[in-house]
Amino acid sequence: MLSNVIQFGTKPGYASIVSTIVDGIARRLLIAGERLPPQRELAHQLGVAIATVGRAYAQLEIQGFVESHVGRGTYIAGGRGRADAVSDPRDTETIDLSIYRVPVPDLDSKLSDTLRAIIAEHHPQQILGSSPAAGHLAHRQAIAGWLQRYGVNASAGQIIITNGGQHAAMAALSTLTHAGETIATEAFTDPKMKSVASHLDRKLVGVEMDADGMVPASLDALCRRQSIGAIYVTTRGHNPTNATLPRERREQIAQIARRHELPIIESDIYGTTMTDPVPPIFSFAPERTHFLTSFGRIIGPGIKVGCLVSPLSDVATTQSGVSMSTGSATLIAAEIVSRWITGNHLEGMIRWQQAENIRRLSLLATYPLLGTARTDITTPHVWLPLPEQWRAEDFIDAAAAQQIIIAPTHSFVVGRGLMPHAVRLCIGSPPSVEALQIACERLERLLNAQPKSSFET
Repeated sequence: MLSNVIQFGTKPGYASIVSTIVDGIARRLLIAGERLPPQRELAHQLGVAIATVGRAYAQLEIQGFVESHVGRGTYIAGGRGRADAVSDPRDTETIDLSIYRVPVPDLDSKLSDTLRAIIAEHHPQQILGSSPAAGHLAHRQAIAGWLQRYGVNASAGQIIITNGGQHAAMAALSTLTHAGETIATEAFTDPKMKSVASHLDRKLVGVEMDADGMVPASLDALCRRQSIGAIYVTTRGHNPTNATLPRERREQIAQIARRHELPIIESDIYGTTMTDPVPPIFSFAPERTHFLTSFGRIIGPGIKVGCLVSPLSDVATTQSGVSMSTGSATLIAAEIVSRWITGNHLEGMIRWQQAENIRRLSLLATYPLLGTARTDITTPHVWLPLPEQWRAEDFIDAAAAQQIIIAPTHSFVVGRGLMPHAVRLCIGSPPSVEALQIACERLERLLNAQPKSSFET
């Protein structure tokens, strides 16, 4: 099994072995209890020193991914620790899985060093003063270079820096559509998107989804049936379902928008830590697509820096949405992001986020029912189908009685669409893997139980 998992073009270092094995666990190619090759054997297969493999195995054991037994070998760990105890004193701890929270990476001295450099190089007016509505040119140039990795080939003049992804969505919706207009979006969507649309007096109509996201044929039928002001679509890591649109659908949505002369608002807030070889919708319809993203998913939610990328002909329009809302992005936060882009620091932060997410997903995968959730190794939320005996609202209430908070499933439903037989769990929300483990133990027991009758007293 391991020989099928590890694919190296050159001799791997110990860190490469660690990350590949962890990835194999997260993808369920390596399962709990499976024996890893002896160090000498694996070293021979990979053409590396035994010490390299030994260091990798030691690191995996420290992180809790494997267990070593003298004379027996090294095995994939079950992923469960003290929370397996029947009488854990932490059973009364409330754990919130409802809030979309991103763990903050260990920055060591990077943040303080960056702040000292900014202070040394700039007059206070330059870092505490106001910023142009679209953001400083140097910051926009840095972001333009960063976006090229996602296939967003745009000039700095097309970029508007915003106070996070939600601000970018508000700027786009408020300027590209009018009060009372209808926006086509996925049948399930981010509750914050629903709040923004409601605040702006826009109506949302849900488009049929499947495992691959928005169904283009349903979108086209909707656009033929009624007047639509814009299409709002999440391309990658959809919240709550984790769907990612394949290339064919991205092209089809672009064609539908062009045929019906509609603007596209493409949200990539949840996909910033993904490696995606497929270009965004923006690349297929750059004349009408407004691409938005956020750096908070990489650095941490405290960095309220996002951006909206619009066609040059629409930049003045969408930029006015920034001015009429919260105003231009905070200058010092944009400066930090710009420096970390040009200093190639974001790559390391993405790897940290991915590793942390894999740790949590590898724990989830050890539970038979929780392990059926729709996951992605780069997103800190999962979409969990429920056993037949549970309705979503009943399961959420029962979880609350077990001190586990889960977001109401109806909060993701657009309009009067059907309630899905599933719940979203934000596995990135608990402050530690240990806290998540406690939540998993309680939820797995609940999934295997029968709901109490609503007629019981």
